[in-house]
Amino acid sequence: MAPDLKALLTPALFTKMVETWIPYKKTDPIEDFDKCIQYMFFESATDNLKVRDKAWPALIALSELGLDNVPDTMSFLPLVESPDFPEQAFGLMLFLDQAPRLLLQGVDTRWTYAYFGEIALKFALQLEALPADLRPSAWARWKDFASMGYFVWVRLHFGAPIIHHEKMGEEAAAFTEETRSLIERHYGVHDPYRDQPEKRWDLYGFPNMLEAGGPKGPCSVADGCFWLMCLMDVHKPPLDKYGRYPYQNWRLGRVNTPEEDEWMDNAGMFRAPSDEVTKKIREDVEKGIWTPIGSGKE
Repeated sequence: MAPDLKALLTPALFTKMVETWIPYKKTDPIEDFDKCIQYMFFESATDNLKVRDKAWPALIALSELGLDNVPDTMSFLPLVESPDFPEQAFGLMLFLDQAPRLLLQGVDTRWTYAYFGEIALKFALQLEALPADLRPSAWARWKDFASMGYFVWVRLHFGAPIIHHEKMGEEAAAFTEETRSLIERHYGVHDPYRDQPEKRWDLYGFPNMLEAGGPKGPCSVADGCFWLMCLMDVHKPPLDKYGRYPYQNWRLGRVNTPEEDEWMDNAGMFRAPSDEVTKKIREDVEKGIWTPIGSGKE
């Protein structure tokens, strides 16, 4: 029997995703944005596990459909013109893009990149195709009930599936530039990373920035956002050089080239898991099968 997705992909799930992922009041200015970045990127995983009870059954149900049979994700949301649409769309995006990254480990990781990543990207592109004033990633849809500090995280997560996808390098750069320009206009400041191409386009910038952690010391929303935009920019150099993200190879059942092996060795933090996991994923890809979610090993 086909799962009842309407009973699983609910407003309650989407609201829980939002409230768990962004644990700040919408209208309050977020001060000490460096601490906010530190929490969101490096400390929130345990708290975010609170979504598992509601998110896990929905992930299982979607996985059982097959990509060609996944219904239009917009059908689970209120009308685009509804005042509830931006937050509900945000919750659905968090579910599709972030919940798999948190909950799916080991062999299950393939589902994050090769399955849910595709659904999330399709949804993101649908949203970006809406008229500019109706897009839930637009400041105009949030400015009456959210601070800019809160909206920075909203905007970042709406763009995440585009950043994460290997075929969206130019689109990701454009989305990031639009975000950067919005912050510059809003605060009347200049992003200093514009003048530091050696940081923005560093081949090892992504792992290096993550290993170094977020901004050191107190920083404003604008400064924190500029750090985040640089973190988005540094996804692109490996994509430009190799045509794909080397750290996604094992997750997609691919074999590294010698040059990608060198990058992985130098990147340090992107180590592949056990040979058992990588071998199983590769075998599944070669056979054209999927190990069901939850049955794989770490």
